[in-house]
Amino acid sequence: MPSNLVDITPVELCVATKKPTLVAARPTINVREALRMMAENNFVSLPIYSHNSDDIVTIINIVDILNYIIKEAISDDKMPSEIHSEKAHNLDKPIESVMTLDSDQESYRIFKADANDTMKATLKAFSKRIHRTLVIDYNNKIPPFILTQSDVIKYVQAHLECLPTIDFKSSLQSLGLINKERKIIIGHDNETALNVYRRLAENKLLGIAIVNSKKELVGNLSASDLRGLSYESIDSLVLPVLEFLAKLGNPKLLDPITATPECSLEMVLKLLTDNRIHRVWITDDKRNVKDVITLTDLISFFLQH
Repeated sequence: MPSNLVDITPVELCVATKKPTLVAARPTINVREALRMMAENNFVSLPIYSHNSDDIVTIINIVDILNYIIKEAISDDKMPSEIHSEKAHNLDKPIESVMTLDSDQESYRIFKADANDTMKATLKAFSKRIHRTLVIDYNNKIPPFILTQSDVIKYVQAHLECLPTIDFKSSLQSLGLINKERKIIIGHDNETALNVYRRLAENKLLGIAIVNSKKELVGNLSASDLRGLSYESIDSLVLPVLEFLAKLGNPKLLDPITATPECSLEMVLKLLTDNRIHRVWITDDKRNVKDVITLTDLISFFLQH
């Protein structure tokens, strides 16, 4: 097997990971059905077939659906105390209604990769905020599957030798991975989860730090936290954000994984992989958020080496 990350194929990268059978939906199903389908399968994204064939034409994620629900189910002029999801008759419209025409949104631009090609093109896409790709074997030897940024990080963490020019024991600071100029978008612990998700969507983010009045990191809200969210449970989004996170039952959401600029890259890869998370918040000794390391940041860094 080629040793360098850019030279291996998607199949080789995922050889140790049993990829689930691809589950996709017809574009004629409605928004409620799509949400239920994602909850039943514990998905945060759902591939959508073409009208005319079994080709996948887009991948809708849970934030796309949430944004649509927020827009269609509530008034924009004030924050509600209830969402009244049963009144949102537009959610009976086809899932195509959710498909964004915003070219900055991932559901607008599906990326496909040949199972037998190298990872180079996929890594370039991942470095530009594409988070998943549809892998197709045009020789029809294996079924299609979804490859994610997390798969890349997991592979690198287990095969550090695939990037021989990087000293993984060096600190984030010394490797140039700390960006002091980055604007960190935050949520406050006295806001509703709905309001924080709106800010996340407006800034085209997939994760946001929650801080208290002392600017201390007290929570993390992300797109993946919506995994399993049902149409009936959407009303809980009007709760204070920390209460909403507590209801999700994952203690890590109220005690986010953090690192310092002095942490080694090897340690950060282990934190990401072991905790199955998509970002590590960089904090000072008072737990004030100074930066964030995302999977996109790391894959961009890998491509430079």
